[in-house]
Amino acid sequence: MFRSVPAVVAVTVSLVLSACSPGLAANPRYATDSGAGPQGATQTSEKPAGPPGIEAPKNDLSWRDCTSRVFSAAAVDPLPGVTLDCASYDADLDPISGATGSVSIGVVRARSAQTPADAGPLVMTTGSDLPSSVQLPAWLSRAGGDVLAKHPIVAVDRRGIGMSGALDCRDVFDRQEMFEQAQFQSGDDPVANLGAVTMTATTSCTDTIAPGDSAYDNSHAAEDLERLRTTWDVPALALLGVGNGAQVALAYAGSHPNKVARLVLDSPLPLGIAAEAATEQRVRGEQASLDAWATQCLATNCPLGPDPKGAVDALLSAARAGNGPGGASVAAVADAISTALAFPQGNRVDAGNELAQAIADANSGDTNRLNNLINTAETLRQTDGQFVNSCSDALNRPTPDRVRELVVEWGKRYPQFGTVGALDMVKCLNWPSGTAPKEPQGLTTPTLLLGVQNDPIVGGEGVAAVAATAINAGSTNKRVMWQGIGHGASIYSRCALPPVLAYLDSGQLPATDTYCPA
Repeated sequence: MFRSVPAVVAVTVSLVLSACSPGLAANPRYATDSGAGPQGATQTSEKPAGPPGIEAPKNDLSWRDCTSRVFSAAAVDPLPGVTLDCASYDADLDPISGATGSVSIGVVRARSAQTPADAGPLVMTTGSDLPSSVQLPAWLSRAGGDVLAKHPIVAVDRRGIGMSGALDCRDVFDRQEMFEQAQFQSGDDPVANLGAVTMTATTSCTDTIAPGDSAYDNSHAAEDLERLRTTWDVPALALLGVGNGAQVALAYAGSHPNKVARLVLDSPLPLGIAAEAATEQRVRGEQASLDAWATQCLATNCPLGPDPKGAVDALLSAARAGNGPGGASVAAVADAISTALAFPQGNRVDAGNELAQAIADANSGDTNRLNNLINTAETLRQTDGQFVNSCSDALNRPTPDRVRELVVEWGKRYPQFGTVGALDMVKCLNWPSGTAPKEPQGLTTPTLLLGVQNDPIVGGEGVAAVAATAINAGSTNKRVMWQGIGHGASIYSRCALPPVLAYLDSGQLPATDTYCPA
């Protein structure tokens, strides 16, 4: 098994988004997206009182310098003048259900020479998508460092992930079989093969985290943020949630609506979305990202020649037949490609060509570059903590027979990623069922929503549904839409960051929605 330092691979694409806004339906709960256009105009109401201020902690954590270690772990060069400090705090294992015990929550704080000593922090979380402590350096290497001129950033790793007491609960064999989706087992029923493995893995992990086997969902992650607020002794938190982290931030707004100073939800999904719907949105996002990357590849004369998607199909077909690079499964290859598209690093042309070169090399028999991408994807997205948290969040899961139907249906509808996406749902079928967090009510703090047109992690359809949730909660909102490729508009688009900075400063939303080219 090849191993490498976690890296983040870059791709972006230049498309221009038109600045028009279709109206929402009379009942905003049923607001939907349509195609690549902007996701609906915001309904307006009387301007609420201003949100709470962003205050500096009265009782801070015990920070220790970790600049070199955290930048190195994220495969990002340290930034001149930027200091990273690490700390941890204990949170109750299950304050919701009353199970005793505690968990350790790891956090990383970023500051620069310009950061005011008395400035309140922006709390960032990427949830279970990848460790926040890995995404923070990537953000700082782009436009995220601009935040530090007025606020420190504190990235919170979700429990069991990254620096938050990372879980180790699966057998090595089971972990590898789940990563490969049990492709190399005998028999013609991949759902049954993978289901048997995940049953063993589920038992092992629930035994390991007992009595907290129901304490790793979005609701409990939100309570970990509340513990941070009370530890700091501040009246409210300024929150930036990306992807699953946006669900965590929204869950916090649902349980503590009067403790939210700022609410920035980037690439969000609704709190109560069903597992099948969430997975299909992700698969659609993977397909859209691949299409956008292929268009860019052609425009920049990338190493794959006139048919980039054909080269991807050839690679996936070889893996499906058991002839993948280095013996890799089709799931490993597909995850490597979608991870490279989701978490870009560097300029879009060079990074897009780097992915193209890895695919071209692999099709020619040189597997080194692609194996590095495979190992990066496994390290970033396939840890035991991510298995536990993502399954705890998976609601209304399909039956095994329904997954079998989707393996066929999605395999035809989404030829590059559909089958892998359908089988990915099997990993959570045996996990104890959870419930959706409470949706916000009485939320007077405005909500800033950001979305990405081509997002391989959550797809591009969540902003409209979450806008409806905000409206129903009494929160005004505006949108920042980026038509590039990646996971997190605020992370990867310089155009998307100025509205965030202005909102952090004033607590007031932009006057209009913002639409950003790639």
